[in-house]
Amino acid sequence: MPCPDCATPTAPGARFCHHCGTRLETLASGLKIGDRRVVTAVFADLVGYTRLVDELDPEEVRARVDGALTLLGQAILHFGGSVEKFIGDAVLAIFGTPVAHDDDALRACLCALDMRAALSRYGTGDDQPMELRVGIATGEVVAALREVAGTRSVALTGDSMTTAARLQQLAEPNEILLDEATASAAEPRIGVDRIGERLLRGQRRPVSVARLRVERRVISHPCRKAAPLIGRDAEKARIVEMVRRTAETGRGGAVLLRGDPGVGKSRLLCEMEDDARAAGFGWMWVDSTPHGMESPYRTVRNMVDWVGDNQGVTAGIANRELMFGDGVAQELDPESARLLFGAIAVLARDSEMDLLPEEGWESGWTGLTDPAEFQIGVRLVTERWVSRLVARKPLVIVMDDIHWVDPSSRILMDIMIRMAADLPLVVLTGSRPPAMPDWVGLPHVEVIELGGLDQAATEELGTAVAGATLETESARWLHQRTAGNALFVSEIMRTLRETGGLERVGKRVRIDRGAVRRGVPLSLRALLGARIDALPPAQRGAVEVASVIGMTFSEPLLLTLCGDVVAEVDLQGLTEAGIVAADEAGAVPGQWRFRHQLFVDAAYGRLLADRRRELHAALADHLELSEPRTDVAELARHRMAAGDAKRALPLLEQAAREAAAVGAVAEAEAFASAAAELRGQAEPAVL
Repeated sequence: MPCPDCATPTAPGARFCHHCGTRLETLASGLKIGDRRVVTAVFADLVGYTRLVDELDPEEVRARVDGALTLLGQAILHFGGSVEKFIGDAVLAIFGTPVAHDDDALRACLCALDMRAALSRYGTGDDQPMELRVGIATGEVVAALREVAGTRSVALTGDSMTTAARLQQLAEPNEILLDEATASAAEPRIGVDRIGERLLRGQRRPVSVARLRVERRVISHPCRKAAPLIGRDAEKARIVEMVRRTAETGRGGAVLLRGDPGVGKSRLLCEMEDDARAAGFGWMWVDSTPHGMESPYRTVRNMVDWVGDNQGVTAGIANRELMFGDGVAQELDPESARLLFGAIAVLARDSEMDLLPEEGWESGWTGLTDPAEFQIGVRLVTERWVSRLVARKPLVIVMDDIHWVDPSSRILMDIMIRMAADLPLVVLTGSRPPAMPDWVGLPHVEVIELGGLDQAATEELGTAVAGATLETESARWLHQRTAGNALFVSEIMRTLRETGGLERVGKRVRIDRGAVRRGVPLSLRALLGARIDALPPAQRGAVEVASVIGMTFSEPLLLTLCGDVVAEVDLQGLTEAGIVAADEAGAVPGQWRFRHQLFVDAAYGRLLADRRRELHAALADHLELSEPRTDVAELARHRMAAGDAKRALPLLEQAAREAAAVGAVAEAEAFASAAAELRGQAEPAVL
C-alpha cells in the first residue's frame, strides 16, 4: 500500500516507509484507517440569537453566546461525549466515538437535560434565561480519515447527524426531541412522551419522534414486563433460600451474581422482588452507571434518595428521622456525635446532598478535615444507617452493575455487606467478569456464575418474544448465533418480528433464511461496539482481523495477518474480556473461537469496505499457499469478498462440480448461481 505521507509504494508487510520513514498503517490499526460504528448525535441550538443581535452590542453578543456555548461544551465533556463542531450559535456533539460506551444514548439524553438546566441559570443582558432547542438521533456512521487541501482529519458520515439537526429544527424552545432508536436505548432511565411519526425536511421516510421530559431514578427494574424468566430455576432457588434463611434467623448474607453483559443478571435479580416482599422484606433497587463513576458517593446518594422516595418525603427529612429520630441523637456521646455529624457534612458536600435546617439538620457544620477521623466517621455513619434501616423491617438491597459503583461508595458498600452477616439484610449484587471483590470470600457470601441459556431455554425465550413456537431448525440457529445470551436472543427476535423476518409455517414460525445475512440489531451493535472499544488497540485490531477469518481461527494465522502487533498476551486478554476462548474441541493446537457469533458480526460490521477487501485478499493469498490447502469453497468466499471476480470464478465453478459429485445438489446450485452472477449470466451454468 502507499505511504500515507509521501505516497511512495511500499512492500507488503512493511512497518515503515523506506523513503521517508513514516510508520505504516497495519491491518490491525484502528481509527487511523477508519471504521463503522453506532453513535448518538446531539444537535443543540441557542434560541433568541437574533433578538440578542438586535438588542445588544456585537461584542456583548459574542461574549454571551460564547459563555452559553462553553456551558454546553462542559456538559458534553462531563458525560463523555465529544464536540464534533460549533456552528454559529449551535453545537453538534457525538456520543460513541472515538470511544463507545454501553450507554451512549442515555449519556446524550442526560447531557441534553444538563445543558437545558445550565442555560436556565444563564441570563442575557436583561436577565432573561437563554433557551435551547435540541435534537438527538442514534444510528450508524462511517468514521474515516478525510484529507482536504493537505489537512487530515476524522470525518463522520451518517443519517444520525442529519436526523438530529432536523429534530432540532422541529423542536420548540426548551424542547428536546429524540428519534425512536435513542428513546428505546435510554429507557427506562428517562421519561418521554411519544408524539408520533414526522416527515423531517429532506428525508423520504417518516421518523418516530419522542419528547424527552426528565431523568428517572430506577427504584425497581422494569425488565419483568419484557418476557418471563426462563432457564434460571436453580439460580433463583439459591437466592430464595438465602432470603428464607434470613427471615428465620435474622442473620443475612450477600450474593454476587456474575456473568457477561446481557446474560440475564438484572432479569434474575428483579425476579426476586415478589419473593422478598412475600417473605416480609422491604425492597431497594440501586442502579450504577458508567457515567456516574466520577461522582463521589453517587451510589450512596441513590440509596439515601430511595429512603425518601419510599416514604414519600424529601431525602433530608427521611434520613434525619432514620438516623436520629426517637431521641436517639441525645444518647450519643460528644466524640461519637462529632465524628458522625462531621462525616455526614463531608458526605453531603461531596455528594451534593442538601442538609437544610428546615428538615431538621443543624447548620454550620464544617465536617472533618483529618482523613483518619473521616474514615472512622464514615464507618459510624454507615453502621448506624444500615442498622436503623433494617431495624424497621428486614430488607433486600439490590446493587446492580457493581463494577460501575463509584470508588467512594465502594467503601461503604463493603461495610454494609460485612454487616449483613448479623442483620436481617440480604444484599444482591450483579457484576461482569472479571470483577471479584474482596468480600466474596466471607462465609455469608455466595457467588453464582450465570452462563448462557441452553438450547431448550433459548427456544423457549425465542418463542415467548416471537409470540409463536419457533421451528426446530430456527431455534437451533438462534442458539448457535447467540450462545444463549438472553439479551441477544430477545433483541434479535424482537427485530425479526418488527421487520417481518419471521415466516409462519403451520402453527410455528421460522426465521427466514435471509436473516442469517442480516446485520446485528442496532441496540446490540452499540453494546458490542462498546465492549470492543474498551479493548487496548492491539486487541481491538486483533478482534476485527479475526472476524474476517470467521467464528474460529488459529493463532498463527491471526499473527500472520496482524504482523507483530498482537502477542499471545493479547489473546489472553480477549479471553478475560469474554470475547474469545481457546477452542478445546479443535483438532489443531492454538485454535481459538469467538464466544458469540454476534461478536464476529459486530466486529466485521465495523470494518470499512476497502479494509474488508484488503483483509480478505490477504487471507486468501495466505490460504492458497498453506498446507493442507483450504477448502475451495472457503477460498472462493474470500476471493468474492475481496472483490476479485477473476480469481473467484474458477473457484466457484470447481466448488460446484465437487459438490455435485458427492450429491450435494443444493450446495452445487448455490455455487453455480454465484458463478453465473459473476459472469453476468441470467441462468446458472450446466454442470
